[in-house]
Amino acid sequence: MRDAQHRVFMVGWEYPPHNSGGLGVACEGLTQALSDINAHIYFTLPYRFATVLDHMDVITCQSASEDPELIGIPPFLAYSPSLVGLKPFSVKDSLELSALPQSEIEQRVNYYADQVLDIGDSIRNKYDIIHAHDWMAFPAAMKLQERVKKPFVAHVHSTEMDRIPNGNGSHYIAHTEYTGMQRADRVIAVSNFTKRILVSKYNIDPKKIDVVHNGVSPASRLPDDQLQFATKRPMVVFMGRLTAQKGAEYFLQLASAVIKVMPEALFVVAGHGDQYHSLLFQSAYKQLSASVLFTGFMRDHQRDALLSRADVFVMPSLSEPFGLVALEAAQRQVPVVVSTNSGVKEMLKHALQADFWDVRKMADQIKNLIQDEEYRQEIIEGQNKDLEQTTWSNAAGKVSQIYTKLLDKK
Repeated sequence: MRDAQHRVFMVGWEYPPHNSGGLGVACEGLTQALSDINAHIYFTLPYRFATVLDHMDVITCQSASEDPELIGIPPFLAYSPSLVGLKPFSVKDSLELSALPQSEIEQRVNYYADQVLDIGDSIRNKYDIIHAHDWMAFPAAMKLQERVKKPFVAHVHSTEMDRIPNGNGSHYIAHTEYTGMQRADRVIAVSNFTKRILVSKYNIDPKKIDVVHNGVSPASRLPDDQLQFATKRPMVVFMGRLTAQKGAEYFLQLASAVIKVMPEALFVVAGHGDQYHSLLFQSAYKQLSASVLFTGFMRDHQRDALLSRADVFVMPSLSEPFGLVALEAAQRQVPVVVSTNSGVKEMLKHALQADFWDVRKMADQIKNLIQDEEYRQEIIEGQNKDLEQTTWSNAAGKVSQIYTKLLDKK
């Protein structure tokens, strides 16, 4: 048997505090837990990362020296090198890569792949396995695998089939996902829900796929004196990117249905995305402006405070590979309502579930949770039991086993 310590070259795309959503949070939780069981990780990013981490080595694949105009620009803005004739990323570009023109997406991803290849090749003797997170990292991992001949693990946190539920997504992204998973030695899916998509939509051999559910990092509910806002109104919260995938339009329908019988209810939409202005107009048209609050993108203390203040958290996604934010809400003793098209329901089994389109059922669930305190506490206690097994330590243990099996085959 090999030494229990694994040496991993991990190809990432984002990492807190410079993250747009769950991918960065998942990378943080998993790498910390892997480090706790004696894994040595080299983690690549396509931008300058100034923070020193004690649990892994972060490798920057973009430096200010490549473009004098980038000197002094915050790390999150310094994605794009002048070497390929691209202008620096704006914050919006950084958060929403898929909003860029197709040709620019391909340029950025391919440039990153070349940078990762050069760095990965130069330290090839310091790692034994390549682990890449989502499609943006797959081209880099494939190039590196071909060069250094080491096992490649493709970690799928979401797919183009999730992001564009109507099926009219990017052919380039979907093809990159398909090729990466076909070339990988093992594929990790964040849920059985995602595994079924990989098998049915991408034709990946189910025997090649390991399901490793995400965990959640410890968090405590904020003191009550930090939650003193809208105290006389029951608060229902949605938090996520404002895209078709996340079902924010259905959240507005829920608001309409609930306030007919509970006019004091306040619905909060936290997030940003391409539907932001459309949802604002819909809210005004439906005369919901007094009952629906749009906060924009939230992070850190404000995000924690909103989740802690919520009376009910709702995730009406059309297709949700996992849904980490639902776990984060449950951690704060908030009852959760999730779409049946989600991966998190596999772990948060006591959360209430409904089809994303079943507005009447979800509205009834919300009303019952607000009006019936005994029922509310019953759901919270069940969620607390679910959370006992939903840890990054468990996830890291499963990933470590995957590494061991791959390396033992060599």
